[in-house]
Amino acid sequence: MGLTPRGGHPTQYQAESKNPFVRFFPFPTASTPEEAVALVDERVAQGADYIKIIVEDGAVTGHPNLPMMNDETLRAAVVAAHRHGKMAIAHATTLAATARVIAAGVDGLAHIFLDRPHTQEIISAIAKSHAFVVPCLGLNSSVVGHNDAALAADKRVSCKLSKTWLDALGRSFTTYPQGNMEDVLATVRALHDAGVDILAGTDVSEPLPQFGGLAHGASLHHELSWLVNAGFIPTEALQSATSVPARRFGLHDRGRIAPGLRADLLLVDGNPLANITDTLSIRAVWRRRQHAQRHENLM
Repeated sequence: MGLTPRGGHPTQYQAESKNPFVRFFPFPTASTPEEAVALVDERVAQGADYIKIIVEDGAVTGHPNLPMMNDETLRAAVVAAHRHGKMAIAHATTLAATARVIAAGVDGLAHIFLDRPHTQEIISAIAKSHAFVVPCLGLNSSVVGHNDAALAADKRVSCKLSKTWLDALGRSFTTYPQGNMEDVLATVRALHDAGVDILAGTDVSEPLPQFGGLAHGASLHHELSWLVNAGFIPTEALQSATSVPARRFGLHDRGRIAPGLRADLLLVDGNPLANITDTLSIRAVWRRRQHAQRHENLM
């Protein structure tokens, strides 16, 4: 559970969730530095590997004027996470929020802003901070109004997903139609050129009507295509989903093919180094050396 102030994102979705644990249990919040420190301590005691901090005014998510965490509480949460030896990762979808969390010393960004084009100042600030970025480009595409019906129609996807999730891919968020995906792609290109680590991620949640355009697994494959559209070569896109996140999250036993590491392997038809969409042509999967005889739900 991420840290958010009372009434802050994503509490506005709680009543709509189909998950009873989300719908009926109060979402813990932190609106003061003391509350933030207490929640970080609680999360770490529960076994959290990192701390997520939400700084969201709702402008992009279709719920404008949401309460936002103030800078004192934000900094207290980051300091508390670091005191425990944990990374602090921030949810921020606007340029202003991104600047705030970077100034507070977070270790990574769970989104990339899409409310305006990037500036050299913000690119330099992120690069100087050594924070990584998970841009969630497929999510941003949905937010500005594009669905992923074409992905759902791909036989390599349609044979592996339920109708519920295929229908979800055919919808879109459309909460910020004034957004511009070309600006978002340009931001990711600029970050990449500045040496910022870019990680592949999707932010898929539940298949609710308002959360369209995304599906677990399939959208991660499509995210690699988005990164290629942003200027990555296919090898770099693949690394964004394997060795780079393993390195940034300290998972040194995986993410690469090398002696002594976990044998988590994906065999595909084709050559993703030439055509990134070939990652969808799954022939076989191994997890910890064990061959998965059926991989319908392993995408």
